[in-house]
Amino acid sequence: MFNPALLTVTCYFFLNLVVTLTNKQLVSLISCPYLLTASHAFCTFVSTNVIALLQRHASDGQCQTKSTSTNLSLRTHAILVCFSLLYITNIAVSNLSLGLVSLSLHQTIRATAPAITVLLCVTLLRRPLTSYSTSTYLSLIPTTIGVILATTSPHPDNTTSPGPKASLSGIALTFLGAVLAVLKTVLTNTLQRRAGRLSVDLPSTTLIRYLSPYAVAQALLFALWTGEFQRLRSIISSLFTTSTEGRILATAATNVLAAATLNLASFEANRRCGPLAMAVAANLKQVLILLIGRHVGGDGWRVMTGALMTIVGGVWYSFAQRQTQKPSPDNGEMVMEKHGLHYVGRERLGGL
Repeated sequence: MFNPALLTVTCYFFLNLVVTLTNKQLVSLISCPYLLTASHAFCTFVSTNVIALLQRHASDGQCQTKSTSTNLSLRTHAILVCFSLLYITNIAVSNLSLGLVSLSLHQTIRATAPAITVLLCVTLLRRPLTSYSTSTYLSLIPTTIGVILATTSPHPDNTTSPGPKASLSGIALTFLGAVLAVLKTVLTNTLQRRAGRLSVDLPSTTLIRYLSPYAVAQALLFALWTGEFQRLRSIISSLFTTSTEGRILATAATNVLAAATLNLASFEANRRCGPLAMAVAANLKQVLILLIGRHVGGDGWRVMTGALMTIVGGVWYSFAQRQTQKPSPDNGEMVMEKHGLHYVGRERLGGL
């Protein structure tokens, strides 16, 4: 029997895997993370506009939908410009770190998001320690041990910046990317709340649709400032030979199309399956990347063991947070705590 929910979450899983692998290849070959970030932000802009168009047709062109997408105050635009700086920095740091560490190590560190979220919410948002269950705290133990195992082992696969110093800088940059990703999640939740000093009260797709053009402009400015345009021209002349030109173009085209489609698939998967299925799919992607890293990159047993422990902790955390689901007294929707953050509704745009 045809199952739309299974189809969408399967598409999300494979598209997420393709984007991660092609990001790694492109950053290692071209070393232009800001230009890659600009292309992803542009693809996100296109995909969210497609979503908005579909929603507009589905709602029969209601006036409220049109006004939400056209009338924004100057204050809202100012908030979005500031937030887009974090948005662009998060993606750029992630893309840059992909060129400095192995895929398995990158995914292991990124899997520490639950532990980082709890730490930020307790320290920055002053949430009480009792707001998390005992099972949630216990799930952080394998996550922490796994990261220690993975990051303290040698990483000879770092070809772009060889040596222990480069490996340490790559690990530090990957940790920074994980912190920025969690901080972006916290602020995204704050922006979408109905009340609050930074609230803009916009749906996820509308919020990302307005953020993306700002992110494209900022990424292009950073690329110009860091000389990526000149570097790209020189790299193209050396890489684009008769033997490699087709492969690079195919990788770039696959990356762009997958990044654009990923946002559409993640939106539908969130709507149909919920965040728990998304978290499990993300951890399955990490397991597959571990197998690829083992057979292709030659990662040692400590990296593999540490990464698997981190993934187990992430799955445990997801199921622990699932227990916090409860009905809202207002409209019967579900209020779910995802990564320690409360939000109302069933639709979120992921994969960004």
